[in-house]
Amino acid sequence: MTRQIILFVLLAFNMSCASKPLNKDDQDILKPKELPKELFDKFEVKEIQAGADSIIEKKPTLPKPTKKSTKKKKKLVSQINVNPLPTPLESHIPSPLPKEEISVVFPPMPSPSPNFMILVRRPEKDPIKVSEQMVYEITYFGIAAGDFVLTVLPFKSVNNRKVYHFQGHAMSSKLFSLFYRVNDWVETFVDYEGWFSHRFHLTLDETKQTRDSLELNDSERKKSFYWNRWNHKTRGYTEIKDFFSIEPFPQDSLSALYYLRTLTYEDQSEIRFPVASEGKCWFASVTLDRREILKTPLGKIPSIVLKIEAQYQGVLKKSGDSFLWLSDDERRIPLRLEAKVKIGTVVSSIKNYKPGL
Repeated sequence: MTRQIILFVLLAFNMSCASKPLNKDDQDILKPKELPKELFDKFEVKEIQAGADSIIEKKPTLPKPTKKSTKKKKKLVSQINVNPLPTPLESHIPSPLPKEEISVVFPPMPSPSPNFMILVRRPEKDPIKVSEQMVYEITYFGIAAGDFVLTVLPFKSVNNRKVYHFQGHAMSSKLFSLFYRVNDWVETFVDYEGWFSHRFHLTLDETKQTRDSLELNDSERKKSFYWNRWNHKTRGYTEIKDFFSIEPFPQDSLSALYYLRTLTYEDQSEIRFPVASEGKCWFASVTLDRREILKTPLGKIPSIVLKIEAQYQGVLKKSGDSFLWLSDDERRIPLRLEAKVKIGTVVSSIKNYKPGL
């Protein structure tokens, strides 16, 4: 599947024959001692006290965009009950390893960039609130494949900077699990002031594979540390552990979805931003395709429809059109995603929404 910027696409279910889950090893493959001290210290996730904004370094700010109309729009929904999430994702998630020992060899750390500054990219009004929760139904060939739950957790600290903590959990439905079982987790830590990804962590627990992928994005050095451990039922165990070059202040596969909510869209205009994912850095191209009323379980909602494309080294990667529906109000709630994959189209539609505080 060609890379897409929306997590739903990365977690699209693969149709295959039913089989038993992989045997699990209780060993935690993301032990802190396995990371070099410099990497561990710089990207360690720490709790912060409520209102502890003092950890944010004062940096130059970007000019504010032209102020739009302040006319308030009708709220979409005040409160919708949502089933609670499983236990929140911890900073380190256990995942299976082959039983044999694997030597851990790390590449040298690259040198930092001179005169590095983080520009402030705060939206005029933040649409994202702590405790916000969105539940989506994922369908494939018209079949309900499972649910995907997105949650905004309390703020954390990474590298002495305040960060958002976004978490996602994908679960296959009982019927779809007869063909392919999915229980996947993902989390990202996004700079509160600069709106870019510091740390991304994905774990897959599926019928044919288990996987643990860690990405540590160092904008100062223009490098990302990528550590991917993949245990496939037929292909065996593979491991990638290396640095790759990135553009400063990139998004990752999950943060991109939240970042799109903070932007202002004009007709006939294109927005491009870097995405670091799967050991590569590429650019997402987003254009406003149209406005329409979308019928959802939350009601009929005025929406903007964004067309999303990927560009790698300046070349447009064509894999079929992908569209994202956002509510056309201050909250910019992701309502629907349609993404063409190798075979068919994956559709994610919102079914429940709980606003944050």
